[in-house]
Amino acid sequence: MIIAGEILDKYQEVMNRVFESKGTLRFGRNAISISSIAQQYYCEKAVELNHAHPLPPTKKMLQGEKGHENIIRAAEPVSKEECFKEALTAREKPVCIYELGIAWEHKEIPVIGLVDEAWFREGDVEMVVERKFSNNLKVYSSYHVQAQLYCLGLGEMGFNNTDTLYRIMVFKRACIDCPKLEDRSCDIFTNIRSYQCNNGESIMYTYEFEKQNIQKDLNWAVDFWQGKRDAIPTKIKAKCKVCQHKGLCDFSLA
Repeated sequence: MIIAGEILDKYQEVMNRVFESKGTLRFGRNAISISSIAQQYYCEKAVELNHAHPLPPTKKMLQGEKGHENIIRAAEPVSKEECFKEALTAREKPVCIYELGIAWEHKEIPVIGLVDEAWFREGDVEMVVERKFSNNLKVYSSYHVQAQLYCLGLGEMGFNNTDTLYRIMVFKRACIDCPKLEDRSCDIFTNIRSYQCNNGESIMYTYEFEKQNIQKDLNWAVDFWQGKRDAIPTKIKAKCKVCQHKGLCDFSLA
């Protein structure tokens, strides 16, 4: 039976490599973040341009960060070791851990991420939750990739992800300052698929984790960071129109 100390040691070993090793990946990076991989599935060319010509975060990005902060404001901060102990403890109801940092190696490359919510019971990952704030209430493929990579990573760290589900929640930006997010009293948290009030709107869908498919997606993404292929631009004009780098991109459809 795996213990918290073993998971913590594996996590720390990967993170030590991130901080101490020389970057051998594209742009001199020595690790790949899960959020960057998800962005590759939105538009890989935008990921490349963001590293070549970095820009400050947009107002929409900052609003999204604020929304995440509001949801976890009431959560009690605990150490990484305590998080892993709680995740492995036998209990009647699953425990939710917010903003859980994860790390593992794929093809000797560190992959790192921060899970919005992970629900555990005696070492089983019952559910992973990915939250987004957008006025477009659609579930993009990049959302699936990001959530499933969290499921995969938790399994690689030593938890059981055999029957893991993942949930994607999308809130309109009008919801960001709603006090019902902080205390989780909004009806969207009661396992309904959609909710609308006078202030905002949200959707929620739950899916089964598919390990084989996400491993293929990860391999595709890693090829870019290893320089095995060029960045692939999106073919969706609407994405180009809102891109920060549309003026620099030779492939822009805007």
